[in-house]
Amino acid sequence: MRTPILLLLMAVCALARAQAPVEDRGARAGAFTDAQQRVEYARQAAEKADAQVRQSERESGLAETALRSAKSQYDAARADAARAKQALAQARAKAADSRRAYEQESGRFERLRRGADTR
Repeated sequence: MRTPILLLLMAVCALARAQAPVEDRGARAGAFTDAQQRVEYARQAAEKADAQVRQSERESGLAETALRSAKSQYDAARADAARAKQALAQARAKAADSRRAYEQESGRFERLRRGADTR
C-alpha cells in the first residue's frame, strides 16, 4: 500500500515541478557549487591565457629568427655593394689608364707617321 502512495506522490511532485517557473525548477546552487564554478572558470581562463603566452612566444621566436636572417642578408648585401663599388672604382681607374696609354700610343704613332710622310 505504501508503494502506490509513494508513486502517486512522486508523480504529483513531478507535475508540480514541471509547471513551476524555470527559476524554481532547478535546485539552488549552494555557495560551494558557485565557488567551484568560479574556480573552474578561472582555471580555464588561466589555461587559455597560458596558451596565448606560449603562442606569442613561438611567434616572437619566429620573428626574431626571421629578423636575424634578414639582418644577415642585409649585411651580406651591404658587403657585396661595397665590393662592387670598389671593383667599379678600380675598373674606372684601369679604363682611364688604358685611355691615357691609347692616347699616348696614338700620338706617338701619329708623330711617327708624320715624320715618315715628310721624308
